[in-house]
Amino acid sequence: MTAAADPPGHGRPARTHDLVRDAALRWPNRPALIEGATVLSYGQLDRRAEDLARALVARGAAGDMTIGVGAPRSAEHVIAALAVWKAGGVYVPLATDLPPARIADMLGIAGVRLTVGPGLTISEVADPPVDQPLAGLPPAPEGEDGAVACVYFTSGSTGRPKAVALTHAGIVNEALWSHDAFSIRPEDRSGWLASPGFAISRWELWTPLTAGAAIAVSEEGPVREPGALRDWLLDQGVTWSIVVTGLAERLFGVPWPANCPLRLLVTGGEQLRVWPRGLPFEVVNSYGVTEASSVRLAARLGPFEGSTFEGSTGPLPSVGRPIRGTRVHVLDDALVPVPDGEVGELFIGGVGLARGYLGDPEQTARRFVPDPFHGGGRRLYRTGDLVRVDEKGRVEFVRRLNDDPKVNGVRVDLAAVEAALLASPGVTGAAAAIRVHDGERPRLVGYLVADDDRPAPDEVIDAVARRLPPQMVPGVLVRLPSLPLLSSGKVDRGRLPEPTADIVFRGRPATARDETEQQVIDVFREVLGRSDIGAHDDFFGLGGDSMGVARVRQSLLERHGIDVPYTLIFRQRTPRRICRAASDGGEEPR
Repeated sequence: MTAAADPPGHGRPARTHDLVRDAALRWPNRPALIEGATVLSYGQLDRRAEDLARALVARGAAGDMTIGVGAPRSAEHVIAALAVWKAGGVYVPLATDLPPARIADMLGIAGVRLTVGPGLTISEVADPPVDQPLAGLPPAPEGEDGAVACVYFTSGSTGRPKAVALTHAGIVNEALWSHDAFSIRPEDRSGWLASPGFAISRWELWTPLTAGAAIAVSEEGPVREPGALRDWLLDQGVTWSIVVTGLAERLFGVPWPANCPLRLLVTGGEQLRVWPRGLPFEVVNSYGVTEASSVRLAARLGPFEGSTFEGSTGPLPSVGRPIRGTRVHVLDDALVPVPDGEVGELFIGGVGLARGYLGDPEQTARRFVPDPFHGGGRRLYRTGDLVRVDEKGRVEFVRRLNDDPKVNGVRVDLAAVEAALLASPGVTGAAAAIRVHDGERPRLVGYLVADDDRPAPDEVIDAVARRLPPQMVPGVLVRLPSLPLLSSGKVDRGRLPEPTADIVFRGRPATARDETEQQVIDVFREVLGRSDIGAHDDFFGLGGDSMGVARVRQSLLERHGIDVPYTLIFRQRTPRRICRAASDGGEEPR
């Protein structure tokens, strides 16, 4: 499959701004951008972009020059992006909430010479360290338009930010596929929710603007809180929107009117952990990476379907099948395809794969590898994500290749833990993390947000324990008023607090139901050296370790004549679950 045919009259492959210009010529009076009480028509958008493009050229803009756009999420930002393209340049969106030193690094890596800021003011960057930032990129594959449209920066959580050079071909392919797959028409209205520096905003902007549809521009407030965002979507008459995963999961849980204008909600950015039910609109789960022009897989979520794989830890939705123009392969370490149902690394190729990383040829060569299945200079991007394909050809995300969190030597699927927390009564937001404090053993910590006094800690733990194996039940719960978020809307895991004693979510210690349970509680108290332990308290969550388990087992045997298997204590971890497992007959005290 290939990208859509070139529109007539351009004399070259279609570029993003060509298609927006075509929409302006066809529907000059239709609304393009709605920002509060201000409405900008397609004709006005095109004229203002043309004016700014001439101003940029007068300031020295030329072909393939990288030009930064520092305007916030607004109509001005869209005008500036279009103007950069009309002037022959490469659009570099700059997040306005970053520290100045970080923005300076980004300008340097991308070789930015001009910037457009609020008020569409043009500024020159003094002495950019890179003269021709695109010169070091690998050539485009044979027969593909490799014109670079924009540069997006990865989060840079591992250090220096990476500047990803994306092509017009990728944006056009994504937009025209979306028109067909989602039936996007000029009558539609979408919401722009993401930060301009977050790659998913590209999908939010250029899909509707190449279809003649309108975009409602969100202010900062409604993006964070699900009830307010629902009200904003309804007030704006939004018919389809893209919402990052963590926020979409919370939107699923708020009440919706049966006759709401929203007909489609697309989510992506992280593993979806909640299966939408009873909503008056369709939900599409997507998978994409910045290096592959955002969305590359998508799944329409119908009625609830559990995972089809033996050993799966939770019924998490799949990310679907490849979109038009995309090739995906699930390969082993030798780049050999793995059988369906087996886990391998996801590799992505096809129309619009990024050209590479600016100023980093080594990283480009490492992540963009020659395609062993197709010639002509084609490449595959190795995502670092482990996936598998089911019998229906749908891709199921498993985990990151290097994300192998373990507790007590057992790998923990954090997405499944989060899904179980979210399924607990009263929980509206959740995250899970492995924490090591002051040299202690790793602990699985569950972070939760709830709307009211519910739930009690033991209710959450019991609900999770009914869904997951014991090693995946959090030993510690921390209740937060809200989860810390990045500007992209994803959970900022680096700001999840350490589970210190003053913030750990614990109710009053639950009393024992019988004599045996009280004996186990007493031994826990003795071994851990604390008196505030009840029937639901997790031995490891309170600081216990494998040596402590041995002491618990020995004390129960010597003081009470109860011979509890070491493995039962290790797996069940709380007095109540230990006694319940023993009484169920799986491993009875002897």
